[in-house]
Amino acid sequence: MIDLPFLDVIKESGEMGLFLVALTESIFFPIPPDFLYIPMILGGHEHPYLLAMLASIASVIGAIIAYGIGFWGGRPLVYKLSNKSIEKYLVQVEDFFAKYGSVSILLAAFTPIPFKVFTLSSGMAKMPFKRFILFSILGRAGRFYLVSFLLVKFGESLMQNFFKFSLLLTIPVIIYIFLKKKNNQL
Repeated sequence: MIDLPFLDVIKESGEMGLFLVALTESIFFPIPPDFLYIPMILGGHEHPYLLAMLASIASVIGAIIAYGIGFWGGRPLVYKLSNKSIEKYLVQVEDFFAKYGSVSILLAAFTPIPFKVFTLSSGMAKMPFKRFILFSILGRAGRFYLVSFLLVKFGESLMQNFFKFSLLLTIPVIIYIFLKKKNNQL
C-alpha cells in the first residue's frame, strides 16, 4: 500500500475516519477508501464486513451529494469543488455515458476508476436518480464486500495481485453489460 502521512491521522479515527474518507471520495477527495480499509482488515480488524458496510453507506451518501452538485450546479460548481483538470475526465465519462447509459455508474462503482468523476457526471447528465442510486448501491457494496471477503480469505497474498484480480473480475461484468446493452435489455 502507498504510505500517505495524512492518512495516518485518519487511520487513528478508525471506523469514523473510514466513513469520512469513503463519503468524501465520492464527491471530491482524491484518495479512495481502499487505502484505509484494506490495511484495517489486513491488520486484523475484528469486523471486516462492518468496514465494508460503512464504506458502502458512506460512499453512496457521498454519491448522492455529488449527484446533486452535478445536477443543480453543473460544470461551474464541479470545477469550483475539484479543479479544471477534471475536465478531461468529464468528457471521457460523458462519452462513456452516451455509449452505455445508466449502467456505466455500476461499472464505475465496482471498479477502481475514480468514483467522483462518475457521480458528478451522473448529476450533470441528469441520469435517472432511482437508477443512479440502485447502481451505486450495487456497485459500491459489491466492490467493498467482495474486497473484504477476498482479504479475509486470502489476506496479504491477494494484495500482491490485487489489480490482476480486479481486472479479471471486471472483464466478465463488462462483457455481460455490453451484451445486454447490445440486445437493448438495459
